[in-house]
Amino acid sequence: MKQWVCCMGLCLLALGGWGQGRRTTVTLEEAIRLAQERSLDAMVARNTLRSAYWQYRNFRAELLPNVSLEGTLPSFDRSMSSYLKEDGTYTFVSSNSVGGSLSVAVTQNIPWTGGSVSLQSQLERIDQLDGERRMDYMSVPFAVSLTQPLVAVNRLKWARKIEPKRYRQARQQFAVDMEEVTIRAVGYYFEVLLAEVNVEIDRQNLENATKLLEIAERKREMGIVSENDLLQLKLNKLNASSSLIQSEQACEQQMFALRNYLGFAGDVELAVVVPEACPEVEVTYGRVLEMASRNNPFRYEVVCSLLEAERQVKEAKAGRGFRADVRASVGFTGSDRTLRNTYRDLRERESVSLGISIPIFDWGKGRGDVEIARSQERVARMRVEQDKLDFEQSVLTAVRQFQEQTRLNEIARLADTISQQRYKTAYETFVLGQISVLDLNAAQTERDDAKRSTISQLYASWRNYYSLRKLTLYDFVEEKNIVYEEF
Repeated sequence: MKQWVCCMGLCLLALGGWGQGRRTTVTLEEAIRLAQERSLDAMVARNTLRSAYWQYRNFRAELLPNVSLEGTLPSFDRSMSSYLKEDGTYTFVSSNSVGGSLSVAVTQNIPWTGGSVSLQSQLERIDQLDGERRMDYMSVPFAVSLTQPLVAVNRLKWARKIEPKRYRQARQQFAVDMEEVTIRAVGYYFEVLLAEVNVEIDRQNLENATKLLEIAERKREMGIVSENDLLQLKLNKLNASSSLIQSEQACEQQMFALRNYLGFAGDVELAVVVPEACPEVEVTYGRVLEMASRNNPFRYEVVCSLLEAERQVKEAKAGRGFRADVRASVGFTGSDRTLRNTYRDLRERESVSLGISIPIFDWGKGRGDVEIARSQERVARMRVEQDKLDFEQSVLTAVRQFQEQTRLNEIARLADTISQQRYKTAYETFVLGQISVLDLNAAQTERDDAKRSTISQLYASWRNYYSLRKLTLYDFVEEKNIVYEEF
């Protein structure tokens, strides 16, 4: 195997370039590393995780005290407004004043009840510009306010159930996305390898077709080769020339795709090297399923989707019937013409309110919202069950493909060796005039297909290996979970 790999690598490195740029040798490991650092897919994965991280940070911030400062500095008012007099009649009065206010509040959400408590301090000043010019202050040095829904869905309670799991899902999904980047990099890499093998095959075929045509022309002069075989050889040479041009164009396209994915400049030509065989590890369906069930983000996706469906049902039920909330505030307040005296002789300040909402007749809208939510919950549960079956089937398929790939690689190597020997024998026999051109063409086709199959099966083995890693987020060689640097 190692001899075959070395020979193939030397053949690929010996290919002449059709670009004029710099030539850089890239191994499969380097291609994977560069793809994870530079590719657009990797950048999208990092920014998706970053977005999930800040969403989780926002949720955590809702559980912490929030300090806010609000003010109006200044507020000018020069207007006319209606005024209700003691005798029940209205009159218009003018206002010409400059005011200002400043307040500080510390608010803490209560995750267990869904309410909030706030500690406030406020200062307000008004300067009268007409009539008796005066300046007044009003202060609220201390006030505590409570807002508590009595019949409502506790949003923070559900957020505490869902958001941590959603963030864990995002972190594991990032690892899955990076493994997907690896698989795509492996695909681009082997597409270039296969394209270069096709170029090498077509060049060799053109060289052989040219030699055979020269030999046939000499034999035709001696009457040994028929006119039909000579024409067939001429056609073979033309077809080989055309195939070489097409394979070189295809190789340029595949090289561009790989170069673009790895983030290289346009003047860089990459020289890829045939990698060693994929690591051979012992895997079983039970072990892989256990790893996938523990590490794959699918587990958190299932939990979050069910919790979301359950929350929607609770919200629909709460929104259908009686709703009430309590607002209460206690503290002290004072007013005076001087700022110092404003904080003296404080008076108590209390307020309590109970708000209710009772739907009398909504034409069945509330019931409809509940039934819709219940139907969506049932759909979510059925979809989860189907997704579980699909997930287990994908694990089984991946395990079988990986287990059978070793045998396929061995078959491809044996077929390549035999087809090379058969073509060599057919070539020598044709030169001796003992077989026809059709037999030689058949041997050449089988040789070319076997050489391509060897690369294709090597690619399949690496793809299947990284597909297992993607499903399980487990490194079977190092025997540890796969964890990527998050940002």
